[in-house]
Amino acid sequence: MIAAVRVRGPVDVDEDIENTLQTLGLDTRNQAVMLEEEDTTMGMLKKVKDYVTYGEVDSDVLDAEEGETVSLSPPSGGFADTKQNTGQGGALGHRQDMDELLRRMR
Repeated sequence: MIAAVRVRGPVDVDEDIENTLQTLGLDTRNQAVMLEEEDTTMGMLKKVKDYVTYGEVDSDVLDAEEGETVSLSPPSGGFADTKQNTGQGGALGHRQDMDELLRRMR
């Protein structure tokens, strides 16, 4: 399973990107959703990578079914830079340590 969390808010977001975020169920900041790893889902996540962070998770980390949206608290210690990708020291895009982030957001 893949978990996706919206990191950035709705200010200055293209309408096309906002529609994709809503299709994924990510309407507001700090919302998380569990998704199956399919080609269409991964394509949508890559499209919105500048507004969300996502990665593979253990099924017991987030108490949610597939497609169910969960509102979380901001992570303890905060996000890293919310304007850069994880490879550049930021919080956006694909991440390897998604389990750890979700534990910090409970």
